[in-house]
Amino acid sequence: MTALESRRRRRTLTASLAGLVVLGAAPVLGYAGIRTLENSKEGTAVATLAVREFPSTPTAMLATVDSQNVVTSLVIMVLAAGGRGGTIVTLPTNTDRAQSSGEEHLPVADSVINFGPEGFVSDVESIGFVSLGVTDIAAEATVASYLAPLGPLNVTLKSDVVALQADGNNKTLFVSGESELSAAQAASVLLARDPANPETKRLANVRSVWDAVAASVGKGRDVGEIPAGEPTTMVDFMNRMYGGPVQVYNDLNTRRLAGAQNPNKIDVGELDSSTVVLVMAGLAPTAMAAPSLRPSFRIENGFTAADLKSLNLTPSDIDFNAVGRIRFDGGNILSISNIIESLADGKVPQKTVILVANELKSDDVKAFGRLFGDVEYRQPAFGYPLVDVTVVLGRSYLE
Repeated sequence: MTALESRRRRRTLTASLAGLVVLGAAPVLGYAGIRTLENSKEGTAVATLAVREFPSTPTAMLATVDSQNVVTSLVIMVLAAGGRGGTIVTLPTNTDRAQSSGEEHLPVADSVINFGPEGFVSDVESIGFVSLGVTDIAAEATVASYLAPLGPLNVTLKSDVVALQADGNNKTLFVSGESELSAAQAASVLLARDPANPETKRLANVRSVWDAVAASVGKGRDVGEIPAGEPTTMVDFMNRMYGGPVQVYNDLNTRRLAGAQNPNKIDVGELDSSTVVLVMAGLAPTAMAAPSLRPSFRIENGFTAADLKSLNLTPSDIDFNAVGRIRFDGGNILSISNIIESLADGKVPQKTVILVANELKSDDVKAFGRLFGDVEYRQPAFGYPLVDVTVVLGRSYLE
């Protein structure tokens, strides 16, 4: 994990509330290692806990750039535990790179131009709250080579694909509707850009390409033996991704900035940061960032849809509400699971349980505890990497 030190001093986290569908829980594997939790303000008792490690879920970023170095599409990918298949999270390229009032509001689409490749990767890590293992800022031919193993893709285009040509005129590459596209043609959709059209209009076609990728992969393709260790190249990463089922998360959307935040009325918008944290903490806990100096949390939510039906809520609503409360008070979220691992019986408790080693009298932890209503503090049987506090949501939380 990383705290993204390069941004800690100049970026603060915000917490705004909106709907979310969480893509899955982060499971945990066996016991390993030893970690000492020593955040007690009393500075006396220190406990040594066994650590239950998170599974390896390597991350990657794939961005496409046109001949002007404008970023035309952007995804963060996370391999599933086990190393085959995973999740592709699409990000709008008009996402604001600034997360504090002291920075100019600019779309991440222009970050390669303004700050170079390293600056762009840093921006994406900050936007996604994750560290990225493999990164590639790729031109059209390279992207086509990544898609080539899948053969023709059946893509449902939401609108005509229009691209600005070198002579200044627009050209319609493909019309809306179902199309069978070669790898090269699919790559051209990811690259196609008409500056007169906002990102929200072209993003649907970009997402359709990735949906087609997932459909083509199906239950997983025969990709041969997977090398030991984590992937170090995009070719290796994509090969592993194609080796198992792929899901695509397309629900991260921007709210366009206006007024004093966007005096020049450029195409730039704000992502809901709590939604981003929710998605990534469920997919890639080993890569999550902790930009705040406050405690870092894991949330375990065992409520099912049936449990919440009478309240007209979903487990995702409960997750999101809990994330919003913790982040509003400055806490970091490193892991979210819809499986209760930290309690021996694995069941939803009556009272919300807060598990924290040697912190039962900590004013800081109790300040967070008050956000969850009627709670019970317990000493954990084990810890998780870099997690200070585990919150197991109980039925009291619904009140």
